[in-house]
Order: sequence, then C-alpha cells, then structure tokens
Amino acid sequence: MIRRIQLAPIVLALGLISGSAYAALQGRDLNGSVGSFEAYYDTDLDITWLADANYAMASGYDADGAMTWAAANTWAANLSLVDAVKNITYDNWRLPTVNPVNGTSFNYNFSYNGSTDSGYNVSEQGTAYAGSTGSEMAHLFYNTLNNKSYCDPAFSTASSCSGPQAGSGLTNTGPFTNLQGNYYWSGLEYALDTSNAWVFHFFYNGYQNETDKNTALYALAVSPGDVGAVAAVPEAQTYALMLAGLGLIGWRARRRG
Repeated sequence: MIRRIQLAPIVLALGLISGSAYAALQGRDLNGSVGSFEAYYDTDLDITWLADANYAMASGYDADGAMTWAAANTWAANLSLVDAVKNITYDNWRLPTVNPVNGTSFNYNFSYNGSTDSGYNVSEQGTAYAGSTGSEMAHLFYNTLNNKSYCDPAFSTASSCSGPQAGSGLTNTGPFTNLQGNYYWSGLEYALDTSNAWVFHFFYNGYQNETDKNTALYALAVSPGDVGAVAAVPEAQTYALMLAGLGLIGWRARRRG
C-alpha cells in the first residue's frame, strides 16, 4: 500500500527553518575561505556588491583603480572570482546601473533636494523619491549605509543648497573596503550626450550627475541576484520547533500506516 503523508506539516516544519529577518547587506563567501566575505548581497536591490570597492587596483588590474568608462566596463565584464573549494567561478559582473528615481522616465534637470535624477539627495529619506532603488549607488549611499549629502534635503530647493549639513559625507562605509571618496562610474550612458555617462560621488557630495567617458574614475562591481548564497543557520529555538514539526509528521505517518 502506498502511504500518503499530508504536505501541510512538512511545509510548516520547513518554514520554521527560515529564522529571523536579515539586514540589507548579507555577507557572501566567494573564494571558499573561512571567516571572510568577498561580496555582500543587497536584499533591497537584489544584487551582490563586490566587497572591495577598488578591486581593480587590489587585484593588480589597474595601478590605482581609476579608469575610463570603457575600461571600467571591460574590467567588470571580464572579472571572475573562483571558489576552488566548491569549484564555482563567479563571472557575471557589471557596473552599477542608473534608472529613473520616479520609476518611469529620467528628469535630467539639476536639483539639490532629490526631486530629479541629477544632483544631490537622489533617493534620500525625506525627499520626493525617498528610498527609490533607481540608482543603485545612490540607494547604497543614502539608504543602506545611511550617509548624508552636502545639501540638506529639508532646506534645499531646486535652485539653492543649505549645505554643508551636519554629518554629511561618507561617514559610514559599512562592510566595504577601499571605498573611495570620489566619483564612481555607472554602466549607463547619458542619453542627452552620449560622450558622457552617469556617475555617483561617494564623498561629501552624495552627488549624481554625468561625466565625460574619458575621465579616469573608480569602479564598483555588482552581480545580479544573490551570488554565493548560503543556507541560513537555524537558531536554537528554531531547531526545537523544526523537530516538533518533524515529530508531528512521523506521528501522522504511523497513524496512517
């Protein structure tokens, strides 16, 4: 006789393994080393940031890590990290992207108060598009790392700036290493002038605009999705609940036997 076990208790037991909620950045081991993270999964943006924010220099690819837009794109596209323990190569990398903060179309007008895609406070709390995920680097700077721009969005208008506001600048680099107080390339060309590309300034400015592609700037590498994901380790109380659920499954199976 074929025994059928109801799925509800199984789903219940497995669901208890999920554990507590995570912070916005989750460490990921990409080289098989113990106790170190080479990348961080961003739960808001569903991308994985390389932990070393100047890996082009650290890896010996470039003398100081500052590259033209074309060189930065080439570097990211050809980047690969190898986990010899798991026999996995992570090679799906790109530069961070910029999408409209309003979710529909770019507003190229410059603003101090975060009401457009160009200028200060893009996606900053207290602005029209607070928490917008359109600009990956702006979201990282303002929302994930909780930094402030030179201009206070509460007092800035489209034509003036009240900065420098208290606590402005790159005061929190989070778990990243070698995060430069300078401009970083995005992977997006600037549509109004294709000799330029979108950039973001990580130091006191917190500023997004466009710059000539031939300028030597820094580059962050990101990969779509959760790279190097690991299963969450259940807490003690989670184990107890899980075992209780599995015990219920066994009891139901014996009764139906």
